[in-house]
Amino acid sequence: MSGQSIRAARVEDEPALTALWATAFTPALAPDQWLIDDERFAHTIVAEDDEGLCGSIYGLPKRLRESDGGIAAVQAIGSVAVAERSRGQGLARRLVTATLQAGRDADWALLFTGTPEVYRSSGFETFSMPRTLVGPWHPLVSAETEGLVVRETVGLGSLHPLREVYERSRAGRVVLVPVRGDRDRAMAEVRMRGATLYVRVEGSAPVGYAIAERRGGVGMLLESAVLPEADAARDDLLSAIGADWASAGVTSCDLAVPALDDEERALRAFAPAAVRRDDRTGMIRPLRREARLRGIRHFTAGDYF
Repeated sequence: MSGQSIRAARVEDEPALTALWATAFTPALAPDQWLIDDERFAHTIVAEDDEGLCGSIYGLPKRLRESDGGIAAVQAIGSVAVAERSRGQGLARRLVTATLQAGRDADWALLFTGTPEVYRSSGFETFSMPRTLVGPWHPLVSAETEGLVVRETVGLGSLHPLREVYERSRAGRVVLVPVRGDRDRAMAEVRMRGATLYVRVEGSAPVGYAIAERRGGVGMLLESAVLPEADAARDDLLSAIGADWASAGVTSCDLAVPALDDEERALRAFAPAAVRRDDRTGMIRPLRREARLRGIRHFTAGDYF
């Protein structure tokens, strides 16, 4: 077998990339989110040998919130795939080096992984964030939400009318979270496609929303956001979610919410016995400078890449 060469992806690589992701990841990685990116081939680096493609890495430029209101340019790294025949040869590290070089003008690089030891030699360090509350829950006793909370199914275009709610709920309060552009929103819609979107409206304007789904007997709150001046909307959203979960026999919950005081107060009434769980899959590497992430960090299901 000849040595591996590393290069930028080309349009004709798409079928081979899809096949690689189907075998390199468990479960198989669907290309749906990647296909949203009009610049996906420029952002993807591949490795090939005499049998064809044997590795890939995806480096997506993102803008993430930092401490003191700052916004960082970040090289967000994902889809690090190595074919079985090429494992144990240092190919993942070479792919990481290549995408870091491609993203060298970014402030820092970010990835999420279950195998941190693979990336430490490339200068990445693990960080933690309080991401979820997990445990039993019970329905809130509150006023009727009929007419106040509108339900729909998440699909392409669902998040565009809610962009102000999302951004204002995060700005100056949470770090690490993306400043979402059109591509970020579309990718989030793909990741959460099919889940139920609950929108709290006043008049015709949204003041808060939540995205939830059920996985067996577990209720999953994937994302939520409420305008700072509409704090009571959070209880209405949780009441609507609780009504659906109660009728479906949901007994426990997994709530992806930042550890903010107002979030904690509402969720302690909804799930008083739930416990906070930290996520330690994130890793950061400086490029032009160190990341500035003092404060409450958070990523929702829609923020991953």
